[in-house]
Parts: sequence; C-alpha cells; structure tokens
Amino acid sequence: MSKSKIAIIISHPIQHFCPQYVSYAKSIEWNVKVFFASTLGLHAYTDKSFGQTIAWNNLDMDKFPHVFLNNNKNIPVNSKLDAPELEMELMNYNPDVVIVNGYFQKYQRRAYTWAKKHKKKIFYISDSENRHERNILLVVIKSFFLKNYFKHIDAFLTVGDANEEYYKYYGAYPAKLFRTCFPIDLNLYEQSFLNKEAISSSFRLKNNIPKDEIVCSVVGKLIKHKNQVQIIDALKKIDTPMTLLIIGSGPDFDFLKSKAEVIKNHRIIFPGFVNPIELPNYYAATDIYIHPALIEPHSLAISEAIYMGCPVIISNTCGSYGSTDDIQPGKNGFVYEWNNIDQLVNLMIKLASDENLRKHFGEYSRNLALNLQANAHGKGLKAALINTFINEN
Repeated sequence: MSKSKIAIIISHPIQHFCPQYVSYAKSIEWNVKVFFASTLGLHAYTDKSFGQTIAWNNLDMDKFPHVFLNNNKNIPVNSKLDAPELEMELMNYNPDVVIVNGYFQKYQRRAYTWAKKHKKKIFYISDSENRHERNILLVVIKSFFLKNYFKHIDAFLTVGDANEEYYKYYGAYPAKLFRTCFPIDLNLYEQSFLNKEAISSSFRLKNNIPKDEIVCSVVGKLIKHKNQVQIIDALKKIDTPMTLLIIGSGPDFDFLKSKAEVIKNHRIIFPGFVNPIELPNYYAATDIYIHPALIEPHSLAISEAIYMGCPVIISNTCGSYGSTDDIQPGKNGFVYEWNNIDQLVNLMIKLASDENLRKHFGEYSRNLALNLQANAHGKGLKAALINTFINEN
C-alpha cells in the first residue's frame, strides 16, 4: 500500500483531539491534514453550559498540518456550520481518505458528498450509541437515513462496544469496524501518572483529607442529565466518611451545592471548572471514579480516569462499558442500574472497603488504557487503512 493522504474534517480545534492529530502527523505511513471550519477553541470563548470563558492551552497547533476555512472566523459550532470553500481545498489537497465526524453538521455532510462524488474513501467517527431511551418515531426515521448513509462508509473508526453495536444496528458490516478510541493527551497524563503518589499526597494535605479516607470523583458539566446528585444521594446512606470531588461547572451548581450542604459525615468539594491541564492531578487523588450520567455516549473523563489507574463505577445508560471497552465489568469497574441508589451504595461500599480490589481494578484500568490509547494514536487508523485498501485490491 502506498503512502495515503488523509483529510480530517472537524468543526474546530478540540482540546482532546489535537494530541491525536499530533500523533498522526508523526507517522511515516501517511500524510494528514486537518480542515477546520471555525477558530472556536483556538481562542478563548464563552461556553454557556459551563457558564464561563474557556481557553484551551494544549492544542499544539504547530505540530500538525491544518487549515482554517471561513476566513479564520470564530463561527458558532452547530448543525448549520458549513464552509463552501472546503470542496476547493479538498480538490487541491486530493486526499485518498476523508475522515468525517458524524453527519449532524452541514460541513460534515459537504465533505461526505464531495468524497462520494470523487470516489474517495470515507472513514466515519462518532460516539453514538443506543443505550438511552429515544423517541420511537425518530428512531424509525433515523433508521431509513442512516442505513443509506452508512452504505458509502468504507471504515468506521469506533470508540467502544456500544458505538459498534449502534453501527451494526444501522447496517454497518462488522468487517468495517476498527477500534480507534477517543484520544487523551498522553504526554500530559503520563507525566501525572508517574508522579501519582506525590500528587495524591499533596492534594490530600492541601485539602486536609486523612490518608486513609476514600476519595471519589466525578468530572463533567453540572447539568441535569449528568446526575451528579445520585452520588450525593448515595453518600447519605454510607456511614464511613468519604470525600467527593464534583469537578465541573454549570447551571446545576447551586442545586448540587444545596444538596451537599445537608451531608454531615462526608466532605463534598466543588473545585468548579478545571483546566484540562490540571485534571490529571484530580484523577491522581481519586480512589474511585463514579460516572452516573443518564446520557453519555462515550465519556472522555472515563478514558482519562482509567489511564490514571482508577477503578470506576458507571451507570448502565453510559456508552463506555463492555467486554472490550473502557469499563469491563468485574475487571476494572462495576455497572449499576441508573437511578438505583441502593445498588450504587453497595458498589461504593464494596470498593471502598476492599483495598486489594481497588488495586487490582486500578492496575487493570491502567494496562487497558495503554492498549486503547495506542489504538487512538495511530494503531486503529493504520488497521482501517490496511484493510480498506487491501480489500479494494
């Protein structure tokens, strides 16, 4: 197979994807170029759901080839996002493969249409899953659209078990599924992992947390469907003192804060929005990571937590668990039935009371994450390229 030229079509610079592009750019097996429709994320912007100004400082834009369309404008990222000049840019670059991220944006559909018209290979990325309830009518309508849309996809760069189940449900052939995983910033997280013990000790000292007290954490926007409140409700039923870190900001802050105020024998800390560069330090201090969301296709926070060697408890409506996924029940974590607080309580107590189990789960998480991130930073894409072009010949 000759050296492929790859075009990645993405709305704007996203802090956890850029390290992946850096890894791709280092490969001697392909050339890659990233096409952005907006500069959102490159400069500070106001995120309404976070309720504050966000600035990413680990994008490393100088380390991978890219172009900004729409005259470098800071355009809102929504379903209407587009860049008509994309077609000319793609003609000039002449890629062998076009990687599209979903179909929701007009921009992505434009890239898909161009690639199909010019007989280029189309690789597809999304974190979609079918684990939370949906309107049955919308499911039927979506089925007609996606089964036709997916016919023209040459490879699906999948992120997990639920994601692959979703693709197969809408007609994707298993042979076209390549586990690629969503990436994290390996350099950042590896540095923190190597200093995990010292970081954890410093964090406990700073926050006056006893050495033997269990620290639980959850990362995400403070919005209703993230359901951080379920952990607070669980703590009401647990006697042994614990510390809970509710990391993030959003419209549910005051509600969660008021719920936390009635908890007497546990400490609940609200660090607010934490810059991604600082997040590894919070995972380093975490004994048990808990993700209770009702809707969560494939959580980046869980991928980060397992890389840092955390055992995890996750709700069954999340898309990050399965026999080959981030959370493998009974091996590095547990899955509880969403909104079953008693079940969550029992799992929290089980992990909190068994240091050896936490250690075993943590080690499994770390080793699993190393393999998954190898897929995310090149191994998965390489497999998709090899299989796609070999099958063509």
